[in-house]
Amino acid sequence: MQIDFYEEFPSRKTLVKLKLIKFPTRIFVAAKSLEEYEKFKKIAKGYNSDVKVAYWPIVKNSYWISPFSNTQDLVELFDELDSTSGGLLIDLELPMKNKVLFLKNFFCVFRNRKLIKNFLEKNKKRITMAEFPSSLFSFFYKIVGIDYSIGLEKSLMWYSSMCSEFVNRHIRKHLKKLKDKDKYSISLGTIDFGIFGNEPKLSFEKMERDLDFVKSVGFRNVVIFRLGGLDKDYVCVLEKFV
Repeated sequence: MQIDFYEEFPSRKTLVKLKLIKFPTRIFVAAKSLEEYEKFKKIAKGYNSDVKVAYWPIVKNSYWISPFSNTQDLVELFDELDSTSGGLLIDLELPMKNKVLFLKNFFCVFRNRKLIKNFLEKNKKRITMAEFPSSLFSFFYKIVGIDYSIGLEKSLMWYSSMCSEFVNRHIRKHLKKLKDKDKYSISLGTIDFGIFGNEPKLSFEKMERDLDFVKSVGFRNVVIFRLGGLDKDYVCVLEKFV
């Protein structure tokens, strides 16, 4: 399997974990600007010269990309990204960190959705798009513009430590039935906290369980959230699958 990583809070303290990785990998580095990303990319390469590094842009005001983001923020972001040529992670999520945007930008949704779709179509060969894996809400996700079926790589965020057993069972059934599995990666975790600061940690035993499952149903690429939580126990598990 190909095993990659997210790093939402890059720093020397988190990126030094790349020294633990002895297998080919890619890391998606979150940054608020291209300049900041290039700084973190240089640090990452200093710790592991073989790692592939991709840009995970953080959107001003809304954090994640969605049709509820400010239109001007999206325009500025896409103009910046059009000036780059490397890999990109487009994290499509509703603005739960700034809920006032739901009301403020309600009448901009269709225009912003078109902006996002046009950017994705133009850059789909270099984009990994993170989205939720539930078929229960797929119609809703398409309507609000956080799911686009336009032939690009998708990483389905199945963080089993954050889900009830009912939801985990549903996601497992959905992943089993999913066709063209080579077009997807599965995001697993969490092994460290994210932006909300209270995400429950997945034990390395349960990480192995989840890896066993996604491999058994035909997926060959996973992305671990996030690099900052990596230690020797997790590495020992991951090395069984690479």
